[in-house]
Amino acid sequence: MLISLNWLKQYIDLDGIEINEMENALTMIGQEVEKIEVLGENLENVVTAHIVEKEMHPDSDHLTICKVDNGKEILQVVCGASNHKAGDKVVLAQVGAKLAEDFVIKKGKIRGVESNGMLCSEEELNIGKDSDGIMILPQDTPAGIPMKEYLGIDDTVFELEITPNRPDCLSHIGIARELGAYYGKEVKYPSFAINTENSEKTADNISVEIADSNLGKRYVARIIKNVTVKESPKWLKERVESIGIRSINNIVDASNFVMMELNQPNHAFDLDKIEGGKIVVRAGLENEKLVTLDEQERELNSDDIVISDGVKAVALGGVMGGENSQITENTKNILLEVANFNSQNVRKTSRRLTLSSDSSYRFERRVDEENAINVINRLANLIQEVAGGEILAGAVDNYPVPYKKKSAELNFERLNRFVGKVIPRETVIGILTRLEIEVVDNGETLTLTAPSYRDDLENEQDYFEEIIRMYGFDNIENILPKLDISEQPVIDTTKLSTQVKLIASNAGLKEQYAINLFLNSGVFFEPTLIRLYSLLFILVVEGETINILFFIVSAFKRKVIAWKSPFFIPIISHKFPFRSNFRC
Repeated sequence: MLISLNWLKQYIDLDGIEINEMENALTMIGQEVEKIEVLGENLENVVTAHIVEKEMHPDSDHLTICKVDNGKEILQVVCGASNHKAGDKVVLAQVGAKLAEDFVIKKGKIRGVESNGMLCSEEELNIGKDSDGIMILPQDTPAGIPMKEYLGIDDTVFELEITPNRPDCLSHIGIARELGAYYGKEVKYPSFAINTENSEKTADNISVEIADSNLGKRYVARIIKNVTVKESPKWLKERVESIGIRSINNIVDASNFVMMELNQPNHAFDLDKIEGGKIVVRAGLENEKLVTLDEQERELNSDDIVISDGVKAVALGGVMGGENSQITENTKNILLEVANFNSQNVRKTSRRLTLSSDSSYRFERRVDEENAINVINRLANLIQEVAGGEILAGAVDNYPVPYKKKSAELNFERLNRFVGKVIPRETVIGILTRLEIEVVDNGETLTLTAPSYRDDLENEQDYFEEIIRMYGFDNIENILPKLDISEQPVIDTTKLSTQVKLIASNAGLKEQYAINLFLNSGVFFEPTLIRLYSLLFILVVEGETINILFFIVSAFKRKVIAWKSPFFIPIISHKFPFRSNFRC
C-alpha cells in the first residue's frame, strides 16, 4: 500500500515529525514500512527559467549560447537543442543538480565556451518520455520556481506492508487514524453531508435488487446528472499519480481518490447505458459472457457476482466494471455504486480469471459496509466539484443483512498480568478512545465495542494487543517474572506423558499427529486431546491395552462412535475430569 505524505497531511497534523520518526512509529504500531521514496529527489536545484538572449555557438553549427534568467541572476548556458528561442520559459538544471545517480551538473566549457548549467528535456528530468527537445513552459511561468514545486511532486511516499487482518489501513484515512491514536492527534475527516441536491429523486430513476444476500451484503446507489467528463484538475491528478495510479478523467480519478482515501471500492456507470431502470446483484449464469474494462471477454459462472441491469450484465461485482456501461467523454448522467460483496466469491473470481484489481484486493479482505452512505456522499460531492452536475435527492440503499458490532470485556488485572506491568487506567482508556473504540467503564472491567471497520477485534486478547502496540513496546521494561519459592515439590507435568510414550514405543507403536476431525454430528475433536486421552486409557485399562487403543483410532477413522461407551465421555466433553479409578 502506497501512502502519500502530502495526502496524509489533509487528515492529520504531522508538522514537526521527521520522516525517520514516522517510519519508526508506523513500524512499531504494526504497519511495517517496506520502502520510502522521496518524489522529485532528482529535481533539487532545478528551476524554471527565462531565456533572455540566444546566439549561435562560434565553433558549432548546432549548439547555441543562451543567457538565462533563473530569477536571481543571469547565467550563460550552452544548449544542444534546437526548439527554443529568446523569450521562452524553460527548465534549468543549475550547477550541483543531481539528475541521476551518475549524472551531476557541473560548471564547464563546451567547445571553449563556459556553461553554467543545462536546459533540460522531459526525459532528462525523468518526468516524461519526450527527448526531442528541451521543455518549453507556458509563457506566464515565473522564473526561479523550483521544479518540485512547479510540478507538484514535492512529496514523500511510504510503501507499507499491511497485514490481512487490517484492511482498514489500506487507505489514507486508515493510516491517519493509526498515527492519530499513536501521537494523540485529532483526525480530520472530510465532509460526508451532500452539498446540494436536486429535487428529483434517485429512487424515481433506479431500483436495486439483491437476489442473494450471501453475495451482496449492501448496495447503495446515487445519481448525478449533467456532468462534464474531462481532464482532472491538477490537484486531483497529483494525488492519484503520487501513489502510482494513472490519471484517466475527472470521474474515474474521483472514484479512485475516494477508494484510496476511505478504503471503499466504488464504481461509476453511464446511467444512459443502464436498461430497465434497475440494478440487480446476482450470481453469474453458466456460459454468460461480459467484456470487462480491460477489453477482455470473460466467461462467467455461478461463483461470480454479477451486476446486471434489466437486460444484461454490466459489471463483475467486486472485481471490474463492464465495457458496455463505462464512462466516456460523451457521458452526461452517471450512476454511482458503493457496495459490499462476499469476499470468498470475489477471491474465486479474481483467481479463476487471473484478474486482480485494487477493488478485488480490498473486497477479498473486508470492506466496512456500515460506511457505505458516507462514502457515496463523499464521492458525489467530489464529482460535483470536479465535473459539475446535479446530485439527485437521496440514495437507494438495499441493506438486507445489517452489520452487528462486536463487544468484549476487558479485565484490568488480566491486562496487567499479560503485559507484565501496571499500565495506568487513564492511559488504557485514552488509547482505546483514540482508536475510536466505544468504552463503558464498569470499575474493574471495561465493556468495549469495536468500530465497524475493525472486525478483527473480537476478544479481550485482541484489545490487549491494541493497548500494547499504542502504549509502546519500548515502554515495557525487560524484567524477569517473579517466582514464589515453595517448600512443596514441583510437579513434573511431562513425566506421565513421557513414560506412556516410552511404554507405547516399546510395544511397537508409533505416535501419529492426526488432522482435525469432524464427525457427522458436528462434534469437533482436537488431535492433542485425542492423543492424550488415548494414552491415558493405556494406563487405566489393564490387559488388552493395545487392542483398546487400536479400537479408538479405528472408531475415529470410520466415524463410528459407540456413544454410550464410557471411555468416549472425556473425549466428547473436554471439561470431564479424568479419574484414576475410571474403568471401561
